[in-house]
Amino acid sequence: MITNFMDKQSVIDIGEELFKLRRSKHLFLAQVARKTGVPIKSVEGIELGRYIKFGDLRLLLRFYGKKIRITLE
Repeated sequence: MITNFMDKQSVIDIGEELFKLRRSKHLFLAQVARKTGVPIKSVEGIELGRYIKFGDLRLLLRFYGKKIRITLE
């Protein structure tokens, strides 16, 4: 699900960054899912840029100790 205010490229970019974070910590999808409570299919879908569920995104960002900063261009 892509929200009305987020374009497809932003969804893809966020997913790529989350994938990089997971890989940099040498974690598997199942490990992240177990530690965050986010279903493995949702972790994978977000990382692949298919959709973002904001509740799941919030849990993933908290797990990685990150925040999203939005800039207007």
